[in-house]
Amino acid sequence: MKNEPSVFISKSKYLEGLQCPKLLWYEFNRKEDFPEIALSTQFRFDQGKKVGELAQKLFPGGIKLERDLDPDKCSQKSLEALKQRKPLFEAGFVHNHGYAIADIIEPASDNAWDLIEVKSSASVKDEHFYDVAFQKYVYEGAGLKIRDCYLLYINTKYVREGSIKPEKLFLQQNITEEVEELKREIEKKMAIMLRLISGKDMPDIKVGEQCDKPYVCALYDICWSFLPENDHVFILSRIGKKAFELREKGILKLIDIPEGFKLSANQIIQVNSHRTGDPYVDEEAVKGFLEKLKYPLYFLDFETINPAVPLYDLSKPYERIPFQYSLHIVEKRGANPVHHSYLARGDADPRLETLRQLRDLLGNVGSILVYNATFEIGVLKSSAEAHPEFKGWVGEIEKRIVDLYAPFRSLSYYHPKQAGSSSLKEVLPALTGSTYEGLEISDGEMASREYYRVTFDGGIDEKERQRVRAALEKYCDLDTKGMIDILKALNEIVSI
Repeated sequence: MKNEPSVFISKSKYLEGLQCPKLLWYEFNRKEDFPEIALSTQFRFDQGKKVGELAQKLFPGGIKLERDLDPDKCSQKSLEALKQRKPLFEAGFVHNHGYAIADIIEPASDNAWDLIEVKSSASVKDEHFYDVAFQKYVYEGAGLKIRDCYLLYINTKYVREGSIKPEKLFLQQNITEEVEELKREIEKKMAIMLRLISGKDMPDIKVGEQCDKPYVCALYDICWSFLPENDHVFILSRIGKKAFELREKGILKLIDIPEGFKLSANQIIQVNSHRTGDPYVDEEAVKGFLEKLKYPLYFLDFETINPAVPLYDLSKPYERIPFQYSLHIVEKRGANPVHHSYLARGDADPRLETLRQLRDLLGNVGSILVYNATFEIGVLKSSAEAHPEFKGWVGEIEKRIVDLYAPFRSLSYYHPKQAGSSSLKEVLPALTGSTYEGLEISDGEMASREYYRVTFDGGIDEKERQRVRAALEKYCDLDTKGMIDILKALNEIVSI
C-alpha cells in the first residue's frame, strides 16, 4: 500500500494518527464501521466554515479553488493557480502520500508564500502547530517556498457594531518557529503511518488520556464499550489516573475495588453507595441547604446559543445569548407552580426582552433556584453588559440565586443511579423516576443546535420551524419542572 499513488494521508488523518494509531487504522481499513459524524461535530464544522469565509475577506482579490476528489488533480490545479501570484483559498497540494488543503496562502517576497491557517477557536493551541507543520511539509515538498506561517483565530474581545469587521474579529500569531521544529519529524511519522494503515491487524491500543485529547475520539464508544454500564471505576469523582491504575489490575467495577485502595472521602461515598445500592444522604447538609430557601421560589433555566461569529450588535464571539427561558414560580409551600416562558423569534436580539420580562417576573424577594448558577449568572451578566441599565438589577438578583446543583456537586446526596454524574439529566431520574426519554430535544446542546438551525440557516420551511420550536418549549419546560420535583424529593428525604 505504501507505494500506491492512490493512498493519501490528509491533514486531518495525520492528526488522527498522532492522537491514536488505532483511529487512523480504522479510517483506512474499517471505514464501514466508522461512526457517523456526530451532529454536534458537524455543527462545529459548519461554524468553522463560516469563520473561514470571513477570513477570506481579509485578502481582497483572492481566488477560491474548487475542490477535486482526486488529490493529484487538485494539486495540479493549485500549482497552476500559483502562477497568478494572488492569495489562494483552499489550494490543495500533495507530497509523499500527504495531502493538505490550505485555508489561505498569500504571495510574499522573493517568490515565496505565507501560509495562513484559520481557526474558529478563541486561542492558539498546541494541536494547531502540528496542523500547520503538516501543511508546510506538504507544500514545500510540492515545490512551494513558504516564508512564514500564521494562525488566524477568534478575538473574543471583539464587540459587533453593525456588519462584521473581519479585521477586528480575528487575531493573528506568527507560528513559524514552532511549526519548523515540528516539521522535522513528519517524514519519519508519515512512514510509520503508511506502514500502519497497510497492515491487516488493528493496532492494540489501550484506552487512555489520548481518547479525549485534543478531541474526543470518534471511536470513543467503541473502545470504551468494555466497561460495565453505570458502575465502573471511571465514574468516580476526580479519579483521574487512578482509574487507569485500577484497570491495569483488572478492576473495573466499583464493588471490586479493594478495601485498602486509597480513595477520597467523596469517592468512598460513591463506592459504598454502589455496593449497597442505597443512596447516601448527609441529612444535616441537605437540611441546611433547604432551610436557606425563601418563598416565593422561582425556578429558572436558560437555553443559549454561543456562535463564533456574533449575530447581534453589542455581542461578542462565543458569548452566550439566551434565546429561551423557562420560569416556574411557587408562591408558598404547597402552592401549584405557575409557568412563564419565552422563546425568541430570532429576528431581533433576545437579550433585552429577556431582561425586561424577568425583571417583571422575579419580583424583589424570594429564592431564585437554578441548576449550575455559574452558567445562569454568567448569561444575565453578559446580557446586562449590552444593556447597562439592567446591571444594578442583575447585581441585586444575583444575591437571591441559589444553586440546586450544590448538594449534588458536594455529594451531600448521591444515588448509584446517577452513575457518577451530578447533572440534572442524571439526578432527576435517580431522585424522582422522571426522565427526558421520548423528547425530540433532550439536552441543552441539541436545543442550541436546533434553534440555530431553524432560525438562522436558510431553506427551513415554516412547518419544520414550528415543530422544532414546540419541541424546544417542551424541553425547557421540563428542566424547571424537574427542578421542582428534585426539591420536593429532597424535602421528603429529610422530612422538612
